[in-house]
Order: sequence, then C-alpha cells, then structure tokens
Amino acid sequence: MNASTTSPFPSEKPQPTPSYNAIYSLPTIENNTERDRLDFQHTALRIALGSLYAGHDYVKTRLAPKNEGPQPSVLDVGTGSGIWPESMAREFPHAQVLGVDLTPVIPDSNTPSNCRFGYLDVNDGFASLGDSFDVIHMRAVGVWIQDQVRLIRDVARVLKPGGVFLWIGGDLNLYSENYEQLPRVEEGQEGWKQGRELHGIHEFKTLLEDSEHFTYRGQEDAFCPIGTWKEGPCLLLYSTSFDDADTGFAATDTPETAWKQVGELFALNMGRMIPILGNLLVQSGRDKETIDRWLATAKEEIETRNPKTQAFFRHLWAVRNEVKWTASAAGEAEAA
Repeated sequence: MNASTTSPFPSEKPQPTPSYNAIYSLPTIENNTERDRLDFQHTALRIALGSLYAGHDYVKTRLAPKNEGPQPSVLDVGTGSGIWPESMAREFPHAQVLGVDLTPVIPDSNTPSNCRFGYLDVNDGFASLGDSFDVIHMRAVGVWIQDQVRLIRDVARVLKPGGVFLWIGGDLNLYSENYEQLPRVEEGQEGWKQGRELHGIHEFKTLLEDSEHFTYRGQEDAFCPIGTWKEGPCLLLYSTSFDDADTGFAATDTPETAWKQVGELFALNMGRMIPILGNLLVQSGRDKETIDRWLATAKEEIETRNPKTQAFFRHLWAVRNEVKWTASAAGEAEAA
C-alpha cells in the first residue's frame, strides 16, 4: 500500500464494529483500521527521527553481537501492531526481540524468526518477564500508565545493568507551524480546538533523572506536520533509507521530501483517529449532535490543512545503572 494513493479517512462503507479494550479505550489490532493507523504513525516517526530508535550509539553498542554467551535481547512494551519489534529483529538478526501488549500480535510469514509476541498489562508489573533484557522500548503508552514511578521501577527490574531504556511520549495537544501549543478554549471562542493535557510527557524526564536505577542520557523532540504543508529540509538525526516491509511505504533520507512523507502519514494517522474519538466521546456521554459537529470540524481541518498543525513526540533514553533492584515498601504491601 502506498500512502500517496490512500485517503486520509477510512472507507465510508459500513465497517465491522471494532473490538475495544476496556483499559486502552481504543480499538484492538484485530481491527484493520487501527492496525493501519499504528503502522502509519510508526513509519512517520521513523522518518522524522531517521531511525527506529533514539539514543543511537547506546543502542548499537548494547545490541552488538556477542562472541560467546546469550545474544542481546529487546523488549517492546505496548507493541501495538508489532511493526517496531519486527523491524528491530530485521536490523539486529542475532538478537531476540519480544513485543508485548494487551492484545498479542499473531505472527505471520513476514515475522522474523527472532521476533515473538506475548501478553502483558503494563500496570500489573513486569515480574513475569525475568531480568534479562538489554534494551526496553515504550512508545505512546504513557497516557494509560496508572503509576509512572512504579513503571520506572518495573523497567529497572527487568533491564540488565548497562541496558538502555527508550521512552517515547506523544502529546495530545496540537502545535502550530511556529511550534506553539494551540490554545484550549471553549467551543465558539476564537481559536477553539479540542484537546486535553497529557500528564507525564513533560515530567517523565524528571522521573528518570530522579530514579536511583537510571542515568539519564538524552532527549530528542520531534514536531511532525499533519498534512503536506511543511517546507524546507528535514534535518534527520540519523540519516537512513529503507523500504518498510510492513506498510509497503518507501521512505527516503532526502531532506526535501521527508517532511512531505511525514505529513502525509500523520494525516492518514489522524484521519483514522477521528471515528475512534467519536466512539470515545459517545462513551463520555456527549450528545450526538455535538460529537458530529466536532468530528466534521476536525476532518475539514485535516483535509484543508487549515490551520497548519503539528504533533509533538518526545524521545528520551537512559541507561540502567548498577544499583540492585529491591521491592519497594508499596510493592511489598501489595504482594502481602
């Protein structure tokens, strides 16, 4: 499938009712539209960053092949469609890669032999995974985390000393072409936009810095245009060129075309989010007339690229230090 020939919005024909996860509040990957949306988002972020992962040198060093002993292992938490672990398994064919989520991915003929999938509710902890991972990756799961301090401790429990923790958070606010957060005001007022605060994206860095188990190492912010309006070169952090086998989308390291590709993919991503948001608004008790009006406005803005908006993603990376993991007092109380 080529993104340039795909409408930003799903077919208007009646579609099977998607199955929703009670915790995630979004369709599961059993719904093809949601799987496509996650794949479009993945590819856009991969182009914007220029790599599958931030903290490039740390990850490359940690996942280098070993002459003896077990080869490196990678864990992807909240794996979604499974496109990230499958891509990592191809880049590091000697490593063992595991993707976990509330709805496990079913491997197919395109899944590398060194990639597997399983079930995990991140809010239940990671005790079932052992303590043998060299890289742990989490993307766009922060809004569903009930206790972020506990999350960092849980990651420390299963990450080897010297291992790399990669965390990517997306802001549910939108940003202008001048990188300013769009105002959240009441409907009918000038500049009205839908949005809510996504707690954690701006605070997670502080939590990592304060953790006794991690040494914070770096940050990379990515502003991704929604639509093909952004001009000028895309200064890719890690220059790369690839054909994404899972989306069928050919990405390039040509700076002049990269932003166009990112914008096109994010328009596809957002177009598929609109009906999903409609279902969530219904669950919140909003009346249908208001919901339909909001969704129509959002759809028009994406189609016309007016206003010019950007999505914001923050990439953080930290290294597990030598401090031994011990159960917290709260964890011991829960276990009792």
